[in-house]
Amino acid sequence: MLGIFCLLLIAMLLVLKFCKKTLKIVLSIIIVIITIYCVILSVDMNRTYSMQKPIFARLTETYGNKDIYSGVGYKIEVEKGNNSEKIISSTMYFFNKVIAGAIE
Repeated sequence: MLGIFCLLLIAMLLVLKFCKKTLKIVLSIIIVIITIYCVILSVDMNRTYSMQKPIFARLTETYGNKDIYSGVGYKIEVEKGNNSEKIISSTMYFFNKVIAGAIE
């Protein structure tokens, strides 16, 4: 993830140096939006690894002991133990591919 942030910073510096004013504004906005999305994704991924509920995803479905949270382009399945709020497993999907998971 650090590599992506470095590439975005380099892209921002190149845009500011070599582009015209209108193009600078448009590309700067796009780079800032991508950076914010990467931060949101990495925070929820870190919380998935540490078996906590996500911050930026919202609860969409509940099936018995399993809660499904949806974010922009990703979803997180959190499975809780019987009669408790303790999280047993957590799995994060990015466009239907598993990118993070943790099991107790």
